[in-house]
Amino acid sequence: MNTPESSEPHSAPTLSAVAKLAGVSSITVSRVVRLPDLVAPRTRGRVEAAMKELGYVPNQLAGALASARTRSVGVLVPTIANSIFADTVQGLSDELEPLGYAVILAQSRYDAAREDHMLAALLSRRPEAIIMVGSPATDDGARLLRRAGIPVVETWEIPPAPIDAVAGFDNYQAGCAVARHLVAQGRQNLAFIGGDDPRATRRWNGFRDTALQAGIKPPRRLVLDRNASGSVVALADLPGVDAVFAANDANAIGFMSGLRAAGLLRTGPASEQPVALIGLGDLEMGRLIAPSLSTIRVHGDAIGRTAAKLMLTRSGPRHIDLGFELVLRDSG
Repeated sequence: MNTPESSEPHSAPTLSAVAKLAGVSSITVSRVVRLPDLVAPRTRGRVEAAMKELGYVPNQLAGALASARTRSVGVLVPTIANSIFADTVQGLSDELEPLGYAVILAQSRYDAAREDHMLAALLSRRPEAIIMVGSPATDDGARLLRRAGIPVVETWEIPPAPIDAVAGFDNYQAGCAVARHLVAQGRQNLAFIGGDDPRATRRWNGFRDTALQAGIKPPRRLVLDRNASGSVVALADLPGVDAVFAANDANAIGFMSGLRAAGLLRTGPASEQPVALIGLGDLEMGRLIAPSLSTIRVHGDAIGRTAAKLMLTRSGPRHIDLGFELVLRDSG
């Protein structure tokens, strides 16, 4: 899906703008940034409120020439513990490193407050662009990015109101595709397992809505702990289930241990599986295990390469849907 080019990024708010809004001098704002203990609490509070309202991020490179290029790109991912995002970071790096850019990687760990903190930390290094998996979780994070004055690329998502550029796929439609397949198989008792982050929730919404439109009973949703991958306990929480869509392949592969323990996993074709199982991400392990894992294949490398190109130029479409594929194997 290509949509018209968005407007240019806003100019980054300045220290003097913060001073004006807070009703103090620029020197006072500088002290709040560098020596906050030397500023009266009430004054410091006014300055910090003004910084938050404007989306001002202190420049950690203030000693360098104002015109100097950092040749760096800030990249924010939910986690590096799950390799599902590795292809995107690799594709991005493959495009940018030959051009002399350094990639600065940070993790939000699916925590909104930490995401805001890491966005501010990345912006303080004055990168030439920010590329993130998903969209900002909070209004404060979105405000920081809109006012940063640099290209911003949201990935793994097609947000309704992008900040600048987008390279991703439709998570809602991915959920719809899985539900349509399972319903066509004759499955009646569907469930979704995974986290409750925005992208997983959109997959769940598409999965649920499509199942309800097909006239079967409402699917169940089991929210796993952020550090969980699926378990025997999860299976016990879903009595009678005959098909499961996992938010990602790691969740699906972990859930397989529960299916094996319950005797609900076979080495035959999908039609013989007591419980069908489909993941998302097309991890290599899912192709190698028995039975092989059905999955939604996301073009992670292409997402990363496209994000890099969107960062480097403002010509052409700014919102690019790279799609997905439903890959059917033995598990469902």
